[in-house]
Amino acid sequence: MKYRLNEPYIKGKEKEYVNDVIDSGWLSVNGKHTKEFERQFAEMVGVKYAMAVQSGTAALHTALLALGIKEKSRVAVPNYTCAANVSTILQCNAIPRILDIEKDTFGLDADGLEKLIEKEYIDAAMLVHVYGFPARDTERIVDICKKNNVLLLEDAAEAHGAEYKGKKCGSFGDMSIFSVRSEKMIGVGEGGLVLSDNKSLMDKAYYWAARAAPKRGNNYPYWYQYYYSGVGMNYLMPHILGAIGRGQIENFPEILKRKRAVGEKYHSLLKNIEGIETQKKIPESNPSYWLNIALMKDKSESEVRDIGLKMMDKGIEIRPAFWPLDNQEVFKPYACTEGKNAKYLFEKGLILPSSVYLDEKSIDFIVKEFRGIYGK
Repeated sequence: MKYRLNEPYIKGKEKEYVNDVIDSGWLSVNGKHTKEFERQFAEMVGVKYAMAVQSGTAALHTALLALGIKEKSRVAVPNYTCAANVSTILQCNAIPRILDIEKDTFGLDADGLEKLIEKEYIDAAMLVHVYGFPARDTERIVDICKKNNVLLLEDAAEAHGAEYKGKKCGSFGDMSIFSVRSEKMIGVGEGGLVLSDNKSLMDKAYYWAARAAPKRGNNYPYWYQYYYSGVGMNYLMPHILGAIGRGQIENFPEILKRKRAVGEKYHSLLKNIEGIETQKKIPESNPSYWLNIALMKDKSESEVRDIGLKMMDKGIEIRPAFWPLDNQEVFKPYACTEGKNAKYLFEKGLILPSSVYLDEKSIDFIVKEFRGIYGK
């Protein structure tokens, strides 16, 4: 593919830090570069604590465990998101409650959440900022959760640097998570982070991510190091990945600047094409434009798929919209609203190349080719 969907932007001290890790001989968890990566990430988001783990999925699972999600707990989750959001709930032996999304910014619909809480007890809800766009109902969902004693897990996996009313995505929930997989805006290959202002919750997160060994460290005799009090996970991030993360986050302002330039250019061009809709930027928000979607409201699902194939034939990498959770057999039993909006996005949406390396000339070419195939 000549025009890639996403690519890592490795232009800082990543190699220097990785070589330092190799020279130090400490490749495992809790390395100095990982700790600095965590500190800077928490500072970037505007929260007190961050813990790096081995994937965004691991971050979701760890955060759910830290929040006390267990067998028979009920967790509201939006219908349009990565399958990891619901699979990690099931890994906790808990019960997902899948709700439809609002159509503009693709976030969890607050009306649906409120109606669900009126009908049944909900332990927690997930607020997902899809493609780096702050969800429309963010404030309202925060208020609904506080009013009803529902824990809020904010999934900002795709929203590095995105802002709503002066606050960074990832700073609204009781806990939040990010992904730092290689195609994300900060990418280490495979990784994630768990964040919170609540030290007690972060202590629980570390407990579960570090194999449920509560008596490690200088406060206990060394023979307690391998004493376990639960069935934990081995999720903490290795030092080499933490070193890459440190180099990435130090260069993040440039990455974010480039991603926003790409996204704003796409939106300025796509809005002039008849029949095309884009993801909405809500007032007082500043998206990070991780990915950019074109919704072809006048095309059938098969026509959209065919357009995608023709784009790839031209060396333009595309990605489909998320498959609605309630349209997958393994998750369908947990749906509690009709998923018409998620279905609409899936049938009409095509993700266009969103790499940090795209310049205006490249985006002009991509949109021209898209427009020619689309027929407008």
